[in-house]
Amino acid sequence: MTHNISASKTTFAAVLLSLVCALQAPASAGSVPASLFDGTGRGSIAEMAGAQPAVSVSAPAAPKAAKPAVSAPRTGLGFNSADGTKHIWPEILFLRGADYAEFAYTMSQNRDMVRRMLMQEFGDIMIPLAASNADMNELAKTIANIILTFDEMHNKHKDEAVQGIQISFENQFRAEIDELYRAYSLSDDQRKVDFLYAGAPVVKDVKAHSQRASLPMDIFNSLDYVLYGSYTLLGGANISVTLTVEKIKTGEMRTFEVTAPINTAMKQLARKFFDFFQSNDYAEWINPQPNLQWIPSPPTQPHTTATIARLFCRGQNARFPYARELLMASQGTSYRPGGIPPLKDYEIYIVLDKQRWDEQHYFFTGAPGEATGGPVRTGAGYGVINGAYWCVRGPVSREVSFYENVYALIRKPETPQKVRAALECILFKLGDFGAREEFSGAFPTVENAVAFLAKEGYSIQLPD
Repeated sequence: MTHNISASKTTFAAVLLSLVCALQAPASAGSVPASLFDGTGRGSIAEMAGAQPAVSVSAPAAPKAAKPAVSAPRTGLGFNSADGTKHIWPEILFLRGADYAEFAYTMSQNRDMVRRMLMQEFGDIMIPLAASNADMNELAKTIANIILTFDEMHNKHKDEAVQGIQISFENQFRAEIDELYRAYSLSDDQRKVDFLYAGAPVVKDVKAHSQRASLPMDIFNSLDYVLYGSYTLLGGANISVTLTVEKIKTGEMRTFEVTAPINTAMKQLARKFFDFFQSNDYAEWINPQPNLQWIPSPPTQPHTTATIARLFCRGQNARFPYARELLMASQGTSYRPGGIPPLKDYEIYIVLDKQRWDEQHYFFTGAPGEATGGPVRTGAGYGVINGAYWCVRGPVSREVSFYENVYALIRKPETPQKVRAALECILFKLGDFGAREEFSGAFPTVENAVAFLAKEGYSIQLPD
């Protein structure tokens, strides 16, 4: 059954048709509802139309399933869900925004000031001529007219230069998208988005209904997105371009922006658009340390000695992190659960690790982390170290405890040399930070080393 939903000129469909009419007419800011682009919060087509949310009917609640250990890839629930090829309205409208270069020029000095400066310069030229009894009247008038019309001529030529640039942007953007599909040898069936062609049924139907006050909403079933944007001249042939992608059925929007020379702006914008829609969906980030809470060092003292840093952490009912904890958290960045900012290169972080010496250890990043001894080592030879640090609350993982227990056995003076060699061999074959290569051949495999230790009375449970 087909349902016709009556739509006034303030409804979703009418606003879309206004956009269509604007795309067919000569591009001008006045030919499109200004609120689509004025950033007042009424930019969404769905919002302007007063579209009502779809009514959903939920099934009876199912028993809660256990949270999976590994999350599945995203499947069709996002803005760019990839269940088949999505279709884009064939035309893109780019509106011209303010000219930043002209604004900066106007704010720094007005035209009258420029005229006076130029008149002074020409006056300096005319003074010697006047001294030679030359007739200066006609020459002065000519020069004055040139100066007074200089800015008018400049603006006229600038306006002529940008005529038709909207069409150039639209055509170049589409061409750059097609070029990316060709560059990656993606067939039509592999396209996740594609522009409708001018003769597509939905395009014909929309244009045929453009003068009507009501129309069937199912006319838009094969249309998913509309694109529109704006550009701002920055001076020096540079330009800032913003492209908005609006999802027709929900009013959701995503925006892309580039600032670049005018001849490369569309290439860069197309790359961002292509990557957003065409790239694969990956499994969501899993917080590897959900039981840890991270506390940054105070902004007034981001670097200090281990003694002072330890006092701060204790005051927060926390401890230093181990190097493994610090690394895993930094891989999440500040924007994912359990993450912290990436570690800085050539930095020294205070950590809780202890390897072969019962002393304070540090984690060295960058080239210093590749020096003899590995990235985790004591401060021997560095004098007083003022290191960066984090504090953390929470239990130590089984993996971290394993390595710390192995090093604790190695540090004990009473540990037999053969046992110590087996432990060192295990560290090397497991790829630990502080592993020593000279013990790599002590046993053929980790399992052989573990079996030897068991015979010697040492029970070793390897990490998962």
